[in-house]
Formats: sequence, structure tokens, C-alpha cells
Amino acid sequence: MKSSKKQEKLLAAERMKAAERLASEIMHELNTPLGGILMYSHLLLDDMSKDDPCRENVVKINKLVHRCKIIVQGLLDFSNNEIPEMSPVNVNRILRDVMGFMEDHVLFKGISIQTALDLSLPRVTGDESKLEQLFINLIINAGESMEGRGTLTLRTGFVRDTSEVKIECSDTGNGIAQEHMGRIFEPFFTTKKRVKGTGLGLSISHGIVELHGGTITVESHTGRGSTFTIHFPGAEQSNSDI
Repeated sequence: MKSSKKQEKLLAAERMKAAERLASEIMHELNTPLGGILMYSHLLLDDMSKDDPCRENVVKINKLVHRCKIIVQGLLDFSNNEIPEMSPVNVNRILRDVMGFMEDHVLFKGISIQTALDLSLPRVTGDESKLEQLFINLIINAGESMEGRGTLTLRTGFVRDTSEVKIECSDTGNGIAQEHMGRIFEPFFTTKKRVKGTGLGLSISHGIVELHGGTITVESHTGRGSTFTIHFPGAEQSNSDI
């Protein structure tokens, strides 16, 4: 049984590596032609009069190319192996900052946001901008799964036995079917009926956690919501400035 689980983990890791390589190749292949299309569409718009009947079509082309560039940037973030700028960071403060500019987002108008942050949480060594992106991705994913109604809960705590900082992001959304649990961190995989964004949010989140030497797991039940749990190692001594 243990051997079977180990093989499954190895296969999942190999799939992730293959997906990262594919993402990088796609990114490089698409960046140049997209840049050319974008440049020429701008040149066309500069040469066209405002009442030109074809102008609206060129504007649409321009917008669609911009959309493609955003997707390519998502692939870049997913496959990028750049060295993060590590320093002691306060996870509680980052979470508070993220919620501060996201709580007014239309996605959370009908959602109750609750926090249970450990006041004595130690700092961890991390890249603040990447951790901010990680939390944004998880929070948006939770909001979308609740479709405008429910409760989002953010918790932090310190696991003394392993000297790890733990972060939980829980929602009361649709949950994830068991047959999909092994694939949720794969790029472009989604269980949402209406695909939003690039479909890379959880894949990028997984990459950021691994970049910090941490782990991310999920517990979910269909119709009862999901809880994403992150563990970061190497916590420093306790501090109470949140």
C-alpha cells in the first residue's frame, strides 16, 4: 500500500515537471508572434481614422492579443525558476494586506470573511511578493468556488513539533470531487463550469510553495467546501507584531 502511494506521488511529481517544461516551451514559442501581432495592430490603429468601419475589428484583435499575453505571463510565472528574494517575513501581515485590498472585490460582496491569526506566529524566510501572489490565488480560488455566497476562513498557527508555520484557507464552496483531487495542481485543469482567468492559479501556487521549501495539501468534500493547508519550514523565534 505504501509503495503504491509512493509511486503515485512520484508520477504526480513527474507530471508537474513535464508540465513545467511544456509551459516554458509554449511561452517561448508564443511570445514572439504575439508581440508582433500586438505591434502591428497598434500600427494599424495609428493609421486608421476613428470612423473607419474596420477599426472596431482591429481593436478587438488588439484586446484578444493582450488577453493571450496575460496567459503567456501566467505560463512564465509557472515555469520560472528565478531565485526568490528571501528575507524574514510576517505571514500574518501579508495576509492582512492582501485581504485589505481584496475584501471590496465584487467576488466577495456576499461572502463572509473570517480570520483566526495566531498573534505569536513566528516569521518565516520568504519572498514577500511571491507569498502575496500565493495568498491572492488561493483566496480568489475560494471565492470562485463559493459563487458569491458562503464563508471564507483564514487561519495561521505554529506547529511546535516541526517548527513550521501553518496557513489554512477554507471555504464553504462546491468542493472537489475525489477523482479530481490528484490533478488540481496541474496547469489548466479546472472543475469550474465556466473557466475564469488562465487556469494556472493553483499550479502557480504549488510552485511558489515548493520554491519556499514548503508543502501544500487540500482536504475537500463535494458540496461541503475545501481547505488548503500550507506548511512553511524554518520558522524564527516568536514575534507578536501582526
